[in-house]
Amino acid sequence: MNMLISNSIQPNANDNRLNNNFRCFRQAICVITICLLFSGCASFSDRPIRRHKVKLDKDEVSKLSGTYQLFPDLTYKKNGVAETLSYQPTTEHFHQYISKRGIYFKPSENVTVDVKVMDNNQIGFHFKKDSIIVDSVILSARLQSRGLLLLGNKYVEFQGVPYILGGSKSEKTRIGLASDGGLILNHAYDNSGALLLLIGAGLSYDSAYHFKRIK
Repeated sequence: MNMLISNSIQPNANDNRLNNNFRCFRQAICVITICLLFSGCASFSDRPIRRHKVKLDKDEVSKLSGTYQLFPDLTYKKNGVAETLSYQPTTEHFHQYISKRGIYFKPSENVTVDVKVMDNNQIGFHFKKDSIIVDSVILSARLQSRGLLLLGNKYVEFQGVPYILGGSKSEKTRIGLASDGGLILNHAYDNSGALLLLIGAGLSYDSAYHFKRIK
């Protein structure tokens, strides 16, 4: 009597191997994505402002309250040197970094910003032209261990699968007290992704400016 031996188990074994390989590939992609995601977020460097800032504690945060010029007079370089800053388009970004809205201010105008540290971990910014308020913003704020206030308007946007078929964009801002009583604004920005890196279009920067105190 002839007996036929079924080979139907062989396709099942192949399917299992394919499923296992796909599962391992998917897990590896997730791990790589997470690692790159954390490495790609906008980040601050203390080096440019370390010698120029006052390390505030929770009882001294109110010292940030005051009136400042809206346009910076100094920029802090990566080597820690403060350089006199002449007008350029990037210096108009104080208001944009804070409010995320676009209002154009001319350097020739009498424009200032009133900063008011409030209760409940909040801080207010009142932008004025000729002493008239043209915009106001209230943000949450958190005191960092390095003595600066991290503002609560951090922005993060993901596109596609970050770092694989897409990318991410993030920015954040912190402020601090300069040793001369002025205001330090530190803004970090990052726009990263696998495709952007391949075509050389990725962008990241960490800029810091000094704003003169008026009162």
